[in-house]
Amino acid sequence: MSLNIPEHLKKYCILSDDGTIIDRFKCPVSGCEFKTRLGPGAVRMHILIKADPKNETRYSPDHEEYFKQYESELTPDTVRDLAKVPYRPVSYKKE
Repeated sequence: MSLNIPEHLKKYCILSDDGTIIDRFKCPVSGCEFKTRLGPGAVRMHILIKADPKNETRYSPDHEEYFKQYESELTPDTVRDLAKVPYRPVSYKKE
């Protein structure tokens, strides 16, 4: 099975070993190690929060530059498109 991920959005994805599902989503900003299974919206929010110079404790100039360059790509529509691709959800373990 081949995943239908638009080429320009593959930089936000880490595929499973067998390539049949998105294992995690990642921040594509150089030097940032943020990875999550919370979904594509979590990566978008991560970038937005880190790009905000008003939040001095979390601000990253690299994220701000990335946001400025790829703002048209970081939309709710993009999140929806990536959320349609099968991805591994956060594990929930009942106690």
